Amino acid sequence: MSTIHVFTSAAANYLPKAQVLFDSLETHHPDWQRHLLLVEDWPLDAVSNLNLNASITQPKDLDIPNWRPWAFCHSIVELCTALKPFMLKQLLEREDCGAVIYLDPDIRVFSVLHEVTSALSQHSVLLTPHQCTPETTLAGVMSNEFTSLRYGSYNLGFIGVRSCPSGHQFAQWWAQRAYRFNRDDVGNGLFTDQRWIDLVPSLFDEVAIMRQRRLNVASWNGHQRDLTMTSAGDVQVAGEPLGFYHFTGLDSGAHDLALSQSGKAVGVNANLVQNYREALAIHARQFKSHKWSFAQFADGVVVNNTWRRAYRDNAALQARFPDPWCSSDIAPTLQAAANETVPANYVSPGYVAGEDGSVDTGRLSLQLTHAVRRPSRWMTILKAVRRILRREGWRGLRRRVSRSGGERM
Repeated sequence: MSTIHVFTSAAANYLPKAQVLFDSLETHHPDWQRHLLLVEDWPLDAVSNLNLNASITQPKDLDIPNWRPWAFCHSIVELCTALKPFMLKQLLEREDCGAVIYLDPDIRVFSVLHEVTSALSQHSVLLTPHQCTPETTLAGVMSNEFTSLRYGSYNLGFIGVRSCPSGHQFAQWWAQRAYRFNRDDVGNGLFTDQRWIDLVPSLFDEVAIMRQRRLNVASWNGHQRDLTMTSAGDVQVAGEPLGFYHFTGLDSGAHDLALSQSGKAVGVNANLVQNYREALAIHARQFKSHKWSFAQFADGVVVNNTWRRAYRDNAALQARFPDPWCSSDIAPTLQAAANETVPANYVSPGYVAGEDGSVDTGRLSLQLTHAVRRPSRWMTILKAVRRILRREGWRGLRRRVSRSGGERM
């Protein structure tokens, strides 16, 4: 196989975690080419000062249409995840690329991932499920299986994609969905980039579900994966070396709480967490504290996430403010839009202001003909037009009567 490229996506606050990840990769997979997708907008000299021993890419370096106003539509978690498929596409297009692996920055690799390398020579997409074993208690079903149903069956802290036709098709599809619908909206069936992956085994060929218990060990499956330590100090899972551990939720306390509830907050698990915290503390000294580049307007006023959603869901605002970052003067307008009553289960098409739209006069003529024959339909049409104009502007109205009959991805 050609070169395997591995990347993670992180803002400045996660740089110590990214460093720990890269250190572990240097130990166990020095042949993999490392990349950081830095979710910031820094000048070149600031990026050059980072000593990560990895190639660094920022959002402005990716092929994302209207990337700055599009970025405004996302919270920090949404943006860090929305950018992943675009980075994947860019790496897959490299001539030397045999495959791309993504790992969350809060992952640490503990041994050679031989089954991952082997699977990438035969499959187009590799996924790891949140659970590999059915729960046997009501509490387990409600806590873990319910969570998978809400947030996704597969954990996107890891994904592997081979440079092959099916792999490229998947990357294109994933990027299209992320551009439109990478949002934390569990009530409408969306959770950042993760829920979409539930569809992948059905939509694409050569997808492998990596059910090996030593891969993607985390707080949500720790109760089913007993960790032991050998006399040499190596951590094992079911008699095999621990592959990689996902320390998700460590900062919020969710990780420790989950382990405590499953009775795994002591012993080997506790040692892993303590060692990881110590490694983070060491690397925290080498990185300066930075405010997130996308956290505030140009005049320093912090951007409220409700304003981001209002801008994302309103094409008229997108057209009116093509550069929403320039000044907080637009905040009252965004707040007014955020205060509007939104229909139940409404899902906007996302950022659309940069698109062109054409009206299908034939389709429009047919609708008007029906209205002439049945005058009662006029009121229905007018109400629909008013609703679309208020929420999506003229561009939204054009899309509704376009030739495609649906959204252009």
